[in-house]
Amino acid sequence: MEKKHTIVYNSTGKLNRILLAKPTYYNIMPLSDIARDLYDKGVRPDQQVWVREHAEFQAVFEDLGIEISWIEELSPKLPWQASTRDFGVNTPDGVLVGRFRYQERKGEERIVKETLEELGETVLPKQITRGCVEGGDCFCLDENTLIVGNGNRSTYSGFENAREILAEYGKRVFVVEFLSKWNHLDVIFSPVADKLAIVCKDAVPGYFIGFLDALGWELIKVPAEHAYRNEINMLALGDDKVLSFRGNKLNKMVRARGLKVLDPATETFASAGEGPHCLSFELERER
Repeated sequence: MEKKHTIVYNSTGKLNRILLAKPTYYNIMPLSDIARDLYDKGVRPDQQVWVREHAEFQAVFEDLGIEISWIEELSPKLPWQASTRDFGVNTPDGVLVGRFRYQERKGEERIVKETLEELGETVLPKQITRGCVEGGDCFCLDENTLIVGNGNRSTYSGFENAREILAEYGKRVFVVEFLSKWNHLDVIFSPVADKLAIVCKDAVPGYFIGFLDALGWELIKVPAEHAYRNEINMLALGDDKVLSFRGNKLNKMVRARGLKVLDPATETFASAGEGPHCLSFELERER
């Protein structure tokens, strides 16, 4: 089998290949404050809504010529498989397989690891075995620097495990601590272009702002209302393009920075806490 060039140097370089999963069994599970509120209200969108919105999401990558690989093994026991982000994180040396915190998602990482190996992708020989690390908490700030959020899903011991593993490849790993109500780091922080990110000023610790400033990042600071609506959660596509969703009130602000915003009608996913970053996993990015 031909080995693929599985590599991500940072979270904003030109995206060449992506991993997705169909929302065949997608359902709202109360594993975050956003999803819990919808669940408690009895919100259960028709399955065709998820399928239609995901097709629009998929079409963005197809129109840009970004190669899509698919997770084919889907199970009704794992209704969040469409949120491909969370099983791990890609690095310049290959994919680090993480570990889920909640029982409802355990098993996804095995399926994705087997899928990647069958596709010829590079998977690091060691994976997270202590604590928890989920991809929605992870961003590569540059070729040698990974951050891991410590909120609702990833744990401090998981961060320490990731730091130990990636130190073998000369990488630095830092933790960003925040309140569990924000669920994942990608709810309150999102790189949208080279050294440009959106950040919820009310949710991240001051040391994180200082850290980004020291690395030369420019920040679009927004209030918590945008995090509550899951509007910060975007996916940088490279070449000054960013993937958002229809009706996101931050789209205008991002366009004002000279970026092209692609906004498929995936607002039902967004309202359930699943933005473009959640629904995708980069297999290959350029520097």
